[in-house]
Amino acid sequence: MTPEERYLFDLQGFLFIPDAIPQDLVQQMNDDIDKLESLNDAAAAKLGFDRKYHDDKKSGWVEECDPSRPRDYDCNVLRRGGPFEALIDCTRTLPYIDEMITEPLRLDGYMFMTRNQGRHTNLHHGYAELLSYSEFAIDEGEFKCVSVKVAYALRDVSIEEGSFAVIPGSHKSNFDNPFGGAIPDENHPLIEACPCKAGDAVIFSEDLTHGATINQSKKARRTLFISYAPAFQTPWGTLVNTADGFEERATPRQLELIKGPSPFAIA
Repeated sequence: MTPEERYLFDLQGFLFIPDAIPQDLVQQMNDDIDKLESLNDAAAAKLGFDRKYHDDKKSGWVEECDPSRPRDYDCNVLRRGGPFEALIDCTRTLPYIDEMITEPLRLDGYMFMTRNQGRHTNLHHGYAELLSYSEFAIDEGEFKCVSVKVAYALRDVSIEEGSFAVIPGSHKSNFDNPFGGAIPDENHPLIEACPCKAGDAVIFSEDLTHGATINQSKKARRTLFISYAPAFQTPWGTLVNTADGFEERATPRQLELIKGPSPFAIA
């Protein structure tokens, strides 16, 4: 991480990383997702892909449930293995994660998420919430973040197509977020939308207020969210379940990130 990048991450709570995934790998991932989306829920579940649909109005994921529209969902796509395993220790992003956490760390969640026409993600989180699983902190000149996430775009996504959006600096706010639960308004001076090309990534502190603008297009937004945390933190349920044979083909670092290293330094 350069001095400028360290300053920016401390200042705004996120970094934009262009071309984080090679285009051939992006294509392989989209091809695999196309195959999964051709399966019905029962067939997908047999393969270990339990789709979680975002149909609860209280969750803030959707404005209304319209059965004629495609349904937004997320799932643990790491169960697919193949190209998705390459992002466990992505060479373009993991060096940043190491510096943002600076402790023995693990991958604690890996999720694929869609956003269809008319859908959005409400703004959520912010430092004032004091959530034990998401704290942004600095100690003796080093980042000591409790949760850092990477959002990888698998398709080009403009602001009009439902891009990721943040309130820069909100990872340090000591006051309750007045925008919590609101639809991100890209025209508001405090809100910054983050349009991406397929293969780009945004690394952000989970303490940062973030969401996604309304997708006004007919194209579904496709995003991979991968979360890292200190080794003492437990994973997010089944979101770290791997494909059969993973341990035999994984690199030592991949295996450590999935299984979790010792949270204590060895003298």
